[in-house]
Amino acid sequence: MSERYSRQIIIPQIGNEGQEKLARSSVIVAGAGGLGSPALTYLAAAGVGRLGFIDSDAVASSNLNRQFLHNTNDIGKLKTASAKEKLCAFNNKIQINSINEHITGDNAEALFSGYDIVIGAVDSFETRFLINIACVSLNTPYIDGGINGFSGCVLFSNPPHTPCLNCIFPETATKKETPGVLGTTAGITGTIEANIALLYLLGLPNPLENKLLMYDGLRMDFDLIEIKRNEECRVCNG
Repeated sequence: MSERYSRQIIIPQIGNEGQEKLARSSVIVAGAGGLGSPALTYLAAAGVGRLGFIDSDAVASSNLNRQFLHNTNDIGKLKTASAKEKLCAFNNKIQINSINEHITGDNAEALFSGYDIVIGAVDSFETRFLINIACVSLNTPYIDGGINGFSGCVLFSNPPHTPCLNCIFPETATKKETPGVLGTTAGITGTIEANIALLYLLGLPNPLENKLLMYDGLRMDFDLIEIKRNEECRVCNG
């Protein structure tokens, strides 16, 4: 394998076999912003063979406190174009697919079909629910991330082995709002999402199976909360 990955190949749990697994793997990330920037960067760095991402927004100056795939010169550009340029320059040995579309109930399954795992990196609960529904329908594992201020959470969903997003955060209980966020909160949460994806692709034990990770940056505290499927969930047990 490439010298590029030598420092992770020497990890006993990875080796050449694990690196080859990553090269054969595919991940798609919904969002190329605060969570998507670290998730996409570390997946590309690890050598995931096919990396896709979806975004329909343009770069704004208010993005730049956390979305490091974009810079001042990118303001006004499509995030898909800006992010793809950086990722291709970072690792030109992997396949990178950018999709400039808005995720809807009509196109979600088609967008996520054919990938080994989906990462949610969006700030809209409505979109997170659409991704969750599509992934349950496709039987594709989904890693959901959420951030607010100094706090972040990460959920691994793979019914029937785990709860889905709707089991833990019922759609009717959510609020539509634009949260404030510290850049480091987005960086830490998105990096954890990438880490869980890599563990899954490598076939290593998943510490978030049937657990919800909560991160509090004010206290530097990580909590793993036991979670269970909702037998009346309209998405994964309907």
